[in-house]
Amino acid sequence: MPISIEARLITTTFLILAVLGSAMGVVYTKHLNRKYYSQLQQIKLVRDEKIIEWGQWQLERSTFGTSSQIEQSAREKLGMKQPVRNELEIIRP
Repeated sequence: MPISIEARLITTTFLILAVLGSAMGVVYTKHLNRKYYSQLQQIKLVRDEKIIEWGQWQLERSTFGTSSQIEQSAREKLGMKQPVRNELEIIRP
């Protein structure tokens, strides 16, 4: 039994629409992939900046910790103290 022209037309139309739909899906998926990849790169940049900022903060914290340890050691071991105003002497060149 031969297939009618109408059945061939319907089948061909359906296949064309399926191919076009599939192609549109591929294009849309590629678009989303590029968009999300761009967002990922921006997030990585922010992350790297925060890591650098955190490292600088850690360094600053350790510096402050060291200076307070030196001051405490100078007070306890060497008996040093902060001079009061009348004990200061200003020497001019």
